[in-house]
This record gives sequence, structure tokens and C-alpha cells, in this order.
Amino acid sequence: MIKVKVKSIMTPNPVVIELPATRSYALDLFKKHRVRSFPVVKRSTKQLVGIVSVKHLLLNPDEDQLAMLIKRDVPTVKPTDDIKKAAKAMLMKNYRRVVVVNNENKVVGILTVGDIIRRYLAKNEKMKRIEIEPFYQRYISVVWRGTPLKAALKALLLADSMALPVIDEEGNLIGIIDETDILRDSEVIITMKSSSLYPSSEEEWILESNPTLLLTKRELKLPNKPIEEIMTKDVIKATEHMSVYDVANKMAQYKIEQLPVIKGQGDLVGLIRDMDLLKVLLNYKHK
Repeated sequence: MIKVKVKSIMTPNPVVIELPATRSYALDLFKKHRVRSFPVVKRSTKQLVGIVSVKHLLLNPDEDQLAMLIKRDVPTVKPTDDIKKAAKAMLMKNYRRVVVVNNENKVVGILTVGDIIRRYLAKNEKMKRIEIEPFYQRYISVVWRGTPLKAALKALLLADSMALPVIDEEGNLIGIIDETDILRDSEVIITMKSSSLYPSSEEEWILESNPTLLLTKRELKLPNKPIEEIMTKDVIKATEHMSVYDVANKMAQYKIEQLPVIKGQGDLVGLIRDMDLLKVLLNYKHK
């Protein structure tokens, strides 16, 4: 049995963020590189601190210190580890990537679900014999095409999902939207808010003499438009009995992480995510 090692399919020397850094700096990097997370390292030692994700930035628009937004308990692997170990770590921690570190805990690479899809599953013709039917998600959230962007973002976060299928009034699948679509149409604005330094009371009568404190707050501003204006309309789909190989190749070709699953005349029955395909590896023997 030949083991497939992490170093053979990882992305070496990934972009990292050095601390200290600000949320605004990280947002610029996310928009530039179109990724969902970055490893974060100490500037002085270059050792791994954790990972910051675009989702954490969306959830905390008022926090500007990046150190407060880092997920520190992240899975790591060594370059010589088997990719099964990496896949197992991703599934156990529900994390889309593992950071590849050397013996000094310095970042030498990153291995994502997408790397495994593109560089292994999409190239392994033995995956043609395995159907996605046991692996796709049957219970998923959807959004209506007229949903405002702010409500769609809330739905994404509550569903803990990267993307949601979009349906019309009759329940037909007409598009898909993900968090990067929403981030691309957003901006961070600074608002001013006044707060009294004294507690209010019914006996307070000289309002002009009541000292106030001006507070600044950073908020994520989304345009007032429905999701159908920014959704992806040409949806790449899968069918229940499509092979892991074919689905992996579609994901690799179109650079997407999930495909709505349909049957019959196009009825939406679920969603197959790249994370779901990792489960195939746990019981598969490399040959």
C-alpha cells in the first residue's frame, strides 16, 4: 500500500498574516486573494498562532484587533503525514484546512479540502466506482431569491454554511450564493454614537449640561438589494448517482466547494460539499 503524503499535494509557502495586524488589513487580503482563511504567525518568531477566517471577520465587524479574531486551536500536520490523517483531522474538528508545520512549528504549507479534491480525488480514477449517494447532505437550508443581503448573511451564519441554494416562489432552484459573494458587495463603515456619562433619571432637567461620550463603531454595510442580483445563476449541479470522481472534477474545474444535488426533472434533494467527499478517504486504501 502506497501512502499519499501531505507534502505531495499541499500548497507550499502560503500567504500568512503576521501579528500584530488589524481587521482592515485582513479584509483587504481576503478580497485580494479570494480565500476563506489565512494562517496567522508571530512576526518575531514566524511560529504559528492560529487561523483567521473571513467568517469571523463578518461576525465581528466592530473588532479591529486581529488577535481577538483568531482561532487558535487549529489542526496541524507534518509534511510526511498521510493525507488520511489530514482528512480525519478536518472532519473531526469540522475545519476546512490543516496547517502544515515543521518541527519548529513554523508554517511550511497549507492543505485544504480543495487541495485533496483537485490533486487527489479528481485524479484517482478508482473514485469512478464510488457514488456520492451515501455522502451528500439531505437536510439543507435554502433562501428565497428576494431575500435582502443582510438577511441572507444571517441565514448563512445560522446555518453554519458557506453557500445556500436560492429558490423562486415555486421552490425551483435558480441560483446559489456564498459568503464571498456577500463580502464582495460589502464595505466597513465607521459610525458615531453618543452615550451619556450620567445615568438617565426622571429628575434630570438640564439636558445641555449632561456630558456625553462619543463612541466609534465599525459596522459591515450591505447594499439594499435582493440576493438574486448577486447570486450565481449558472448553477453547477450533481445527481444522486454521480461518482465521487465526476463530482471532484466538477469542483476542481469550476473552483467551487459544493454542488446542489438534483433528481428527476431537476428537483432539489440536497447538497454535496467537498467536506463530504473527505469521508470517502477514511475507508479507502491507497493502491
